[in-house]
Amino acid sequence: MSEPLSDFLPRLMLVSPLLDDSAASAVAKALEALDPATLGDIEVSALLLRGGALDDAAFARLAAPLIAAAQARDIAVLLEDRPELVAASGADGLHLTLAEDEKSPVKALRKRFGEDVILGAGCGGSRHLAMTAGEDGADYLGFGDLEGSEGGGAAANPEVIAWWEAVMTPPQVAFGARTAEEARALAAAGPDFLALGPAFWLGEKDPAGALKALLGGLGESR
Repeated sequence: MSEPLSDFLPRLMLVSPLLDDSAASAVAKALEALDPATLGDIEVSALLLRGGALDDAAFARLAAPLIAAAQARDIAVLLEDRPELVAASGADGLHLTLAEDEKSPVKALRKRFGEDVILGAGCGGSRHLAMTAGEDGADYLGFGDLEGSEGGGAAANPEVIAWWEAVMTPPQVAFGARTAEEARALAAAGPDFLALGPAFWLGEKDPAGALKALLGGLGESR
């Protein structure tokens, strides 16, 4: 008998587009269709909301109903690089984009927020950044780049994912898959979470069905 997909496939983190009124409306519509009853064994664990160039007030306004809708479905919500909005917004955590040439804020933010806020660290392809962020208290380490990021949106390296899975303890998230083939390669490397950008789930008539189809393909690749 084959193993159920949920036994060996990564949990999912859904990544929003850069929010504006239209994108926020599309995310809200997709969330309505991601009821646990329709997802079956698929586990959507987190939603990463991206504000881009929006000021904090505009981002908070657009994010508020999305946070409520996601949390009602037991989906944790993370804000990209907005530490000042986490507490007031009711979001579950923060995704930080780290860079080699900048001081990491992880340690200071962990001290500030305590253990009640999820702190994720996006490390691109850097093992050094990931190890340092893990030591500083990050709850997960992200490999690969978000679409439109300074790093060019490169997908995580499956070899780095497999290395981290074999020798390190903190959970990891594989970012940057642009095609189903890239998603399969990342999932096969064994990350704890697979991040899926808007192309994989947003704008679909049946987003739950789209995720099921993708995971079915991923299951066949293992």
